[in-house]
Amino acid sequence: GGGVGAGGGEPAAVEVEVGDRVVVPRLGEAPVLVSERKGKQLTVAFGGLTMKVKLAEVAELIKLDPAPQPTPRKVSAGRRERSGTTAIRLDTNTLDIRGMRPAGIGDSLAQAIDRSLDLGTLYVIHGRGSGALRASVREALAEEPMVARFEDATDAEGGNGCTIAYLK
Repeated sequence: GGGVGAGGGEPAAVEVEVGDRVVVPRLGEAPVLVSERKGKQLTVAFGGLTMKVKLAEVAELIKLDPAPQPTPRKVSAGRRERSGTTAIRLDTNTLDIRGMRPAGIGDSLAQAIDRSLDLGTLYVIHGRGSGALRASVREALAEEPMVARFEDATDAEGGNGCTIAYLK
């Protein structure tokens, strides 16, 4: 076995921490994520699997960038809201709660808001009926911190049977 050794050990390999990416030649050239370290043994995430590798096998270390930005929100705090919020109804930003009880909409509404944040709008289809469901939806939206405002949909989109929430 002709071992072309790493000499006195790579100094970079000693600094491997959880969250870093490392290149292990026997796993290919792509960096893999370190999910655990015990002494000289690493557990790495490799294509959906976790594998154990020796610290000595690490050919290259890609450090996790320490990003000390406590307030990343300042980037999006610009006055882009007017042009950026386009009301386009898609499956991902539509919640159909017709037939549900007003008391049971809280979780569904919260999940739908999370799903719709990227798009900036959420369409809640509650139907016309007695108006109880519509009132519950609007009460919940008024208390939701991620909702900037809400209004009836246009007649073509359901009128007062659908509420459009504009998200922050």
